[in-house]
Amino acid sequence: MDRNLRATVNRGFTVIELVVVVTIIGILAAIAVGAYNKILNDAKVTKSLALVNTLSTGKSLFVGDLRTTRAMIAIFNGGPDGNFAMIAPYIRVNGAQPTSEADLLQLSGFPSSGITITLGTVDDSSFGGSNTDKAPTVTGYAF
Repeated sequence: MDRNLRATVNRGFTVIELVVVVTIIGILAAIAVGAYNKILNDAKVTKSLALVNTLSTGKSLFVGDLRTTRAMIAIFNGGPDGNFAMIAPYIRVNGAQPTSEADLLQLSGFPSSGITITLGTVDDSSFGGSNTDKAPTVTGYAF
């Protein structure tokens, strides 16, 4: 009689139970990876927007400075991407003033290569110029 009782005792999981558990774990892992990627992409977008805001503020401070002349604004608008040094004194990132665009990217925590910063022009219509204010852009940061 003891022999029959021992034969009916459950000694483990069935294959179906294991398949169901593995499937559920796989679905949860897929959801977690998707959520992680969304958070990562949102962080990259936020970081890029913060850099654009920093550059926009630097340009605004450059134009608003009483020492900035019409000639300086004309020089900046003539080649804004080559004139980062003109707005650099008005930019602070983590308490430091960047000396170049590469330094700005490093201070901001961006990768050292593959990122392109376009500064855009400043509005010089009040001085008789034809440039409108074009916002800076940050491209190349993989989303």
